[in-house]
Amino acid sequence: MIGLVARAPKKCLTAGCRKPATKKGKCDEHHVPWEHTSPRNRSRPANAATLVRRARRRDRERCYLCGGPGRIVDHVIPVAEGGTWDLSNLACICDACHALKSQGESARGRARQR
Repeated sequence: MIGLVARAPKKCLTAGCRKPATKKGKCDEHHVPWEHTSPRNRSRPANAATLVRRARRRDRERCYLCGGPGRIVDHVIPVAEGGTWDLSNLACICDACHALKSQGESARGRARQR
């Protein structure tokens, strides 16, 4: 039987770092957990999935705008505009209403950046 040859450990993806990569292509010094890298996830609570399930159950998967079937759970007041992850700020919404609401939120976001 032929023995297996161990591969050399991969280097950290950070420019100039020669340390071996241990976590997602980076060394322990340069690895940053995903919670801190994504602006979207900075305010997301650990129990977000539970809150989404509770909102679906509470709303019986009906759109809060038109009353049609809706499985998307959306923030009534967007987090970017001061909304929170409270259950009272989450509601089911259908695809069509979500697209229209997101369009308006996107336009307001672009206006804030100017």
